[in-house]
Amino acid sequence: MELKAQPGMAGTGVLQRIGGRLGYATDQQHIPGLLHGAILRSRYAHARLLRVDTTRARSMPGVRAVVTAEDVPGLNRFGIVVRDQPVLCEDRVRYEGDAIAAVAADSLEQARAALEVIDVDYDPLSVVDQAEMAEQMAPLHGESNLLARDSLTRGDSEAAFARCAVIVEHHYQTPRQMHAFMETEGGVAIPDNNGGVVFRVGCQSGHRDAEQLADILGLKLSQVTVEATPTGGAFGGKDELTIQPVAGILALQTGLPVLVHLDRFESCRVGIKRHPVSVVMTTGCDSQGRILAHRVDALLDTGAYASLGPAVLENFLDHAT
Repeated sequence: MELKAQPGMAGTGVLQRIGGRLGYATDQQHIPGLLHGAILRSRYAHARLLRVDTTRARSMPGVRAVVTAEDVPGLNRFGIVVRDQPVLCEDRVRYEGDAIAAVAADSLEQARAALEVIDVDYDPLSVVDQAEMAEQMAPLHGESNLLARDSLTRGDSEAAFARCAVIVEHHYQTPRQMHAFMETEGGVAIPDNNGGVVFRVGCQSGHRDAEQLADILGLKLSQVTVEATPTGGAFGGKDELTIQPVAGILALQTGLPVLVHLDRFESCRVGIKRHPVSVVMTTGCDSQGRILAHRVDALLDTGAYASLGPAVLENFLDHAT
């Protein structure tokens, strides 16, 4: 594995950023032989995949490769803490936007046209739209719908509350939040002519990305190079792999560099979000206003896949208590 700054890109100073002259990985439109990738996403939040037929897409003009779960060379899973999210779904989709297939073509328009003729038969399933419901239901995947539990106890809170002159309790609900960075997810995967792949992509952890990509692509770690490029904002939204696995698979399939860049709509549809949190917070003080007791009960909604959920819970615990 090799990590290095990509030469030839615009400077990373403050003036370049303010002036809109900062070069991103997705600005590399003139690499020789560059293909454009596009990803077919689920129309359902939860469904079985009964059939994925790519026959017509493979014969579309300009199409160089069409891939599904069967074409993932190595582990068809990724995730920072728990590798539970499929690169391309095999038998089930678990959120609207789950990836099912991908296309590489000579132009983005041709790639998107090919996606339109991929036939997918779904068997829609019930949707869990409240985190409170999830723990009581049969697991959607894995052993449990409960990803992590964490707690911190200090002192005797019941005795402390009994001494309070004033107790305030309220239920708070925060919404799911999109990171909305300037540069949407994207980058280029380039075959290195020795069986490996070079990735130029805006990301937050090149070392961690390389380790996951090697397993997904069935390569040695030394065959995966992540070249760090300037990132137009992330805020945790590019901590996880985004377009890299699909771009890498398409690059290996075609032997050519492949650019995948999500537009704003697709970024909002599929990007990692900040957790909605349901919190009951109880705080008590004495007659002088000194806080004597504080209790927080919270439920965080990680969504369909684990991603960095346990660490988010730990951070919440730190801040809330």
